[in-house]
Amino acid sequence: MIRTTAACLIALAGIATAESVTVTVQPGSSSINVNATLATPVGTDSDTGSSSISGEFVIELDDYGTPTAITVHDFVLLLDNDVDLNFDYGFLGDANATLTGATAVYAEPGTPLGPVAIVSDAFSFADVPTQLGGAADYDYDFFLVGAGSDTFDLSATDVFTAPIDGTVTTDENFVYVNGDLVIDVVAPLLDGLATLTLTGTATINALGDAPAPGGCNAADVEAPFGILDLADIQTFVDAFILMTPAGDVNGDGIYDLTDIQTFVAAFLGGCP
Repeated sequence: MIRTTAACLIALAGIATAESVTVTVQPGSSSINVNATLATPVGTDSDTGSSSISGEFVIELDDYGTPTAITVHDFVLLLDNDVDLNFDYGFLGDANATLTGATAVYAEPGTPLGPVAIVSDAFSFADVPTQLGGAADYDYDFFLVGAGSDTFDLSATDVFTAPIDGTVTTDENFVYVNGDLVIDVVAPLLDGLATLTLTGTATINALGDAPAPGGCNAADVEAPFGILDLADIQTFVDAFILMTPAGDVNGDGIYDLTDIQTFVAAFLGGCP
């Protein structure tokens, strides 16, 4: 299940503030290597598997030109392929497990995490609440224990805190995020007789659309933003006459002399 958090744009007197954006994980360059250890009454064995990753992150930057801080609002990572794991205990038996529809999601969606500083494009979240999802289908045949099969719901594992380290860069079109998220959970199997420990690092490459640049003040209503010129005047006059939002400069829902005075004062004040 992919949860998305809607990006919002808050405007006050025509001055845009930071907004959240969704960056999409690129499966062609994102993957996870899973290390699994199965501890059983007849011994302990390990195996590894891998899969490409899909999903998305909802993040917020303090500035989409030169960001200095990042906040996480939500994320979901999905393993694109089932991961097959095999455990061999010699004459004492064997076991197999398949991770199906496995996901890792932000465990506190709607609660912003951060902001943390961005230094030379790099950021680091030390403790990100994370929850697994999906299923571990397994079968076994152990000496003196017996044979059987079952399914474990991975969402029944405890929420764990995972570090996320990476980099974020922007240009006038896109936001690029690269990073690593560490997985480390324990799943009880066979009514507690066995434990499956899953560890690994998800390597993430994601990108999303950068927000459209906002104006420097209430009069900067037309591109190029950051410059007050005839285009801003023409856009304001047209919007005022047609009673469209760009003409309601003070945001009171009324198109009157106050909007004209506010626009003129901002225009004469210039961009910082």
